[in-house]
Amino acid sequence: MKKHFLVTISNDVDNLYGVRFLCAFFRSIGEHQVTLLHICRSDDSSMAKTLSQMWQGPDEGIEGQLTVSARQAIFKARELLAAHHMGVEQMKTKTFAERFGKVKDILAESSRGLYDAIILGRRASYSLQWLFERPADETVLSLIKDSCCTTPLWICPEPEPQGGDVLLCLDGSQNSLRAADHVGFILSGQEQHGVTLFQANGDEAKAETIFTAAEGILAGHGIAASRMRRKSDRGLSVVSTLLGELHQGGYAAVAIGFRGERQEAEGGSGVGSITARLIGKLEKASLWCCP
Repeated sequence: MKKHFLVTISNDVDNLYGVRFLCAFFRSIGEHQVTLLHICRSDDSSMAKTLSQMWQGPDEGIEGQLTVSARQAIFKARELLAAHHMGVEQMKTKTFAERFGKVKDILAESSRGLYDAIILGRRASYSLQWLFERPADETVLSLIKDSCCTTPLWICPEPEPQGGDVLLCLDGSQNSLRAADHVGFILSGQEQHGVTLFQANGDEAKAETIFTAAEGILAGHGIAASRMRRKSDRGLSVVSTLLGELHQGGYAAVAIGFRGERQEAEGGSGVGSITARLIGKLEKASLWCCP
């Protein structure tokens, strides 16, 4: 099934980690569709000087205004996608000046476009750290409660040359089962990637039930049993255990729910502390955060 990804593009032509990850991860990115999103900072004093062109029309697939530096980054992104057999008709570009803050603008676009994932490079992820690390902020809480953040977020560092499997973090929460659903959907038809179902510092008494539920979800997406494996480990903390497994396993991505079992039980509406801490610590694997 064709997937549609929203990929954020900065002004830096060398910071296209989200696009590079897509090209490295999928056997043929040309099977899918990509919308490149560039948001120009509203306080950029050079915006008026650097604004050079407005592209419109279906032949270019670009909407809105474009700065010189953004134009270079977008052209490079399109070149990378084309080199991996994505046709121009499968690429679309949206650019506009910042309206309500970059985070809100990204989430607003994602809700309009029905995307399967929001792809963020490391630079974009720094702005999202503000969202995750200040869960008590009323603006952020209202943003999440209003269901603005309903699309999985992929935070991508510079990809490793080789591929790798996906580490699926499970704790029995509904969010972790939705992460399993997202992993199954993305990996359907991608036989080059396997899935490690992982419990970090988990309850051994519940392990069988949790693993079986996740395996059923993956199987529903056509993921063969030969592509799945179970693993559990314990460490000083859940985060350190996860990072240890990531270091040893050479994974391409780690998938985790926004909120863990404990936070769900307590009725929390923010983002879990484990997810928030992983955002700033992952260096090689992509982090898939699933609401």
